[in-house]
Parts: sequence; structure tokens; C-alpha cells
Amino acid sequence: MKKKHLFRFLVVAVVGVLIAAFFQGNANAAERRGRSTDTVGAESKRVVLGFYQEVLAKKQLNLVGQYMREDYVQHSPGLKSGVKGYLEDYGLFHTFFPDLEATIYRVVPQGDKVFLLATFRGHHAQTGRELVFNTAELYRVQDGKLAEHWDVVDYAAMDAFGVKLPGGVEPSTPTGWGGTDTQRLNLLRLFFTVDTVYRVPDSPFRGALATDLIQNQPGVAPGLAGLRDNIRSYRERFPDLGFEVTHTVADDETAVVFWVWRGHEKGTGKPIELNRADVFRVDHGKFVEHWSRLDYRAVNPFGLS
Repeated sequence: MKKKHLFRFLVVAVVGVLIAAFFQGNANAAERRGRSTDTVGAESKRVVLGFYQEVLAKKQLNLVGQYMREDYVQHSPGLKSGVKGYLEDYGLFHTFFPDLEATIYRVVPQGDKVFLLATFRGHHAQTGRELVFNTAELYRVQDGKLAEHWDVVDYAAMDAFGVKLPGGVEPSTPTGWGGTDTQRLNLLRLFFTVDTVYRVPDSPFRGALATDLIQNQPGVAPGLAGLRDNIRSYRERFPDLGFEVTHTVADDETAVVFWVWRGHEKGTGKPIELNRADVFRVDHGKFVEHWSRLDYRAVNPFGLS
């Protein structure tokens, strides 16, 4: 590793350790006093799950207005904002996939934001073929209702059914440092991991990643070594690869990053712009399990995972 890179990561490591120690001390003190809670996050989670359980799962569209603001902002490219726009898009999509349902694997609230790790399944009305696509969903709650929505969607799965949504980069939000000491500590672990392993996969530092990391990303080998190999494959293919973090969310057990990866293919100069979300489960201060959501339309032409 070049000296300038080594120096940078030594600085990052020292600062990360000092800040982490500070927050860990605060977190331990909070536990002795009684665990603090993210009460705003808990209420935001109640609203989002209520929307999925009462409106989507039960198909009670007459209740949409009880959960969604009239000025609801839909940041997903090609979809409409507002209650009326949402109902129009819902009706159109369910015309083609009438039994479309969501399975939610993880829910991560922090303040007014709520993240969902989900998979949608449904069958095409005419052919009976099953559509399966994975998503990362992010909502902002305001005054007890859904106010904004962002996502990362595997649009490649929809393309096979002739559903052509434009995709593209969605507006970003600043990192929120509210909530519990443990939430803030998990955000620091997240940024430390991004600034070491993801920026330089051969870095001597491993961020907060456990060596026996459980890997749920298709095509990526388990363990820290498997994740490093996957990141290295991107960096070798796109030497100028850079990251733009667009959203972060953390609770006491999970850290989530939404980001855009950009670069140019070595030799051809062909650009890549990859929207993705990465999710890490935290246990005893380490990232022990990993999920991801990618727009595979961006990576399939390059044969990457």
C-alpha cells in the first residue's frame, strides 16, 4: 500500500478508535442507568409497519390517506407523488401482478426515518410467471404519516416482464445523529468500515467487520475475505471507483448505508453508476451479518455480483 494511503488509514483508525471508545463509554453508562430508547423511531416504525400491514397486506386502499400525507413525495424515478399518484401507480402495477406481496426481513428505525429490507413476489396476470424482486425501502415520517420515500430496486427482474422503470439516482439526506448512544456508535462503525475496507479492500484495517461475516449477498463468498474479494473485483474493473453516501440509518442492532458507486471500466472507459444499499447486523460491536440490495441493471453488463 502506498505511504499516503497507509498514513490516511492510520489517522482514520486512531480517530475511529477514540470516538468509538467515547461513545462506548457513554453507551455503557446508559446501560447502567437503564437503556435509552429512540422513542421517535419507535413511533415512525409503528406508522410504516401499520401501512404495510393494514393497507398493503390487507389491500385496504381506502386507508391510504390515514397513513400517507397528501403531499407525500415519491423519489422513485418514474413513479408519482401524493396519495392520488400512489393509488394510480398501485392500481397499474397490480393490474399486471394482482397478488403482489411484500416479505419484510428487517426493519430499522432511527428518528423520523424507517428502513425496510424486503422482497416482493407476485404472478403475472396473463402468463402466471412469478416476479421476484428485492428492495431496500426508506421512509420519512412526519406528523404520524408517510412523508417521503426512497428505494433501491432490482429493476433487472422487472425488465424481464416488460416493466421498464427508468431508475436513476435519488436525492440524498444528511446523516442523522439522533437516537441512542448505541445508534450513534453503529453509525461510526459504518463510516469506519466504508472508509477502510470498501475504499481500499487490501487495507490492513477491517473496520467493524467480523472475520466470519455471514454473507447474504448472492455471488459473494462468506466471511470478511469473501467481501474483500467482491470489493476488489469492482476496484480492479473500475480503477477510479468512488462512492457517494446518500442515506444512513441505524438502530441498536443494525447499520444501513444507501450509496451510489461510480467509475469507468478499465480499458473501455464504459461508465458504471450503481445504486445499492448495504445492511449490517451488529453483535458485540462487530458487523456479523451482511445483506445488500443492488440495481442489477447496472452490474449485469459487467458480469459482477
